[in-house]
This record gives sequence, structure tokens and C-alpha cells, in this order.
Amino acid sequence: MKLLKGATYVCIAISMVLALILLINSFDDVLYSKDGLFFSRIPQLISIPLFIIFSIIISVKTNQQKGVLLFAMFLSLLTTNWLLQYLRLVNIEWISNYWVVVTSAITALVFIKAFQSFPRQLEKEDVRAVFPKNKIVSGYINWALSDYSWLVFPILLIGCYLLISNGILSDLFVLITALLGLYINFRKSTKEERQKILWLFWGIITFTLILAVRLIVNFTAAELSFMVKLLFNTSSMLVLNLSLVMSLFFFNTFDTGILIRRTLVNGFIFILIVLIYNTLEHYFLHWLSHVLEISDVILASFLSGIFVLAFSPLHHKLIGYLEKKVKKSDR
Repeated sequence: MKLLKGATYVCIAISMVLALILLINSFDDVLYSKDGLFFSRIPQLISIPLFIIFSIIISVKTNQQKGVLLFAMFLSLLTTNWLLQYLRLVNIEWISNYWVVVTSAITALVFIKAFQSFPRQLEKEDVRAVFPKNKIVSGYINWALSDYSWLVFPILLIGCYLLISNGILSDLFVLITALLGLYINFRKSTKEERQKILWLFWGIITFTLILAVRLIVNFTAAELSFMVKLLFNTSSMLVLNLSLVMSLFFFNTFDTGILIRRTLVNGFIFILIVLIYNTLEHYFLHWLSHVLEISDVILASFLSGIFVLAFSPLHHKLIGYLEKKVKKSDR
């Protein structure tokens, strides 16, 4: 488990480095931004920092559960794969297409194995109990559970990605395989365990249906327009992000009470500072700069420092007051 957790942290670090490289080069080279493919992938670009944050939260908070760690690794590998594709749009000579293909195959493998181990490791008896009459499905899942599938799956997927230019069919195959494992885990889990994976389960089902519809549209239409691609990407990313957020919420990854209280207090302080600062700047700052003959920039910076020092004690007092109220109500 320590090795798996260390590997997850390495994957997160790689995705963060690639994100920083993309951010730096996005200011230097704007030629790729004219490409319609880049704009159609904007939902994935927005999701990248969210997925990195999710993978960090899951890795830090998990109590050495294999499936949870594998899912955190999947999120970091997925962002790595997307970032490699974006860097190819920036400069196709930087990243070989083989790197994208290999990371796609490894990401798919980890995704399948994560759902075979969450919330607990699947056994062949579980497969037979859920699919007692369907020998084809149960035989395939039992094969996917075997140790040598760790080697066979990447080879099959790399061959698929290289032979078929459109990767949606391969992605659909991976999603269905992972969903079968998650479905068995869902059926064999306790009521408490089901609550933890319910949002993730329905989110992946919806994501799979959206991908299936896109595959059908791809086969029926000669070329998808930019807006259609953007619509599919946006809807799939919204579903995936919502399912992840709600899964983290119900998995008790963080103290939701503290989160809500701090959000309310910080939001109130932020709005109060903005209102007071904008009012003073509009009615007082410009007049004072003319009287004292001091630059607006210097006065604005000085005023900002005063506000930070003035409202910091107020912020701590409000947090302390709320904490005392919550402790009293819990007794």
C-alpha cells in the first residue's frame, strides 16, 4: 500500500509539472489557440485543476484503501494524458503521439482496476453471485480480475488506439468494463458502502451514455461541428465533476460542517471588504491622492494592507464564535 500511495503522489507531481509547463507556454505561443480542437476541449482544460485537487484530497485522506488510491491515481493520470494532448497542440514536436497512447492505455487500466477494488476487492464468488446465469459476462469479468490482465489490457488498448484513429470506441469499451466491476461491487456492498459510491456509480453511467450517443453521432455524421463537440465535452465534464464532488461529500473525505462554516465566514468577510474598499476608493482615495500628491497605486496598496490587518482579527473572532456555537449544539 505504501508503494501504491507513493506511485499516486508521483503521478500527481507529474500532472502538476505538466500543468505548469502548459500554463507557461500558453502565454508564449498563441497559434494553437486558433485551432477548433483546442476550444472544443476547454471543458477538459477547466477540469484539470479540479481533478488534481480531487486526487490530492483522496490520496491524503484515504485510510490505505486500494480502490480509493487507484481512483486517485486514475484522476492524476487522466489529467496527465489531457495535458500531453494539449502540449501537442502547442507544439507537436514536444510530445510524441506514442506517449499519449501509452498514458491513455495505462489510465484506462488503472480506471478498470480501481472499480474492481472499490469499496472492496472483488472476488470470483461475487461475480458468480451477481451473474449466475450469464457465463459470457461472468467469464469476461473473471478474466479482467486476473493478475495477467495488468499486462494484457495495456497491450490490447495500445493496439486499439493505434489501429483505430477514433478513440471513443476504445473509451466506451473501458467504461463498460469498469462499470461492470462497479456494478458488482455496488450489489455486494452494504447500505453504508452503497451510499459512498452511489453518486459515482450514476455519474459514470451517465458519462458512458453520453459517450455512447457521441459515438453514434460520429458514425452517422461525416464531421461534427465545433459547437456539437463543445456540447458533448461540456455535458460529460459537468456530469463527471458533479459525481466526483458528491462522492467526496458522502465519502466523508472532509468535515462538511467546517467547510460550510468557513465558506460562509470567508464569503461574508470578502464581500464586506470589497464593499468598503470600493466605496472608500470611489469617494476618498482619488481626492486624497490629489491633496497629498501621492500616486493612486501607492495609496491603494497601503489601503489594502490596512484592510488586511483590520479584518484579520474580525475573521478569527467570527470563526471562534461559530466553533463555540457548534460545540454547544453538539452537546
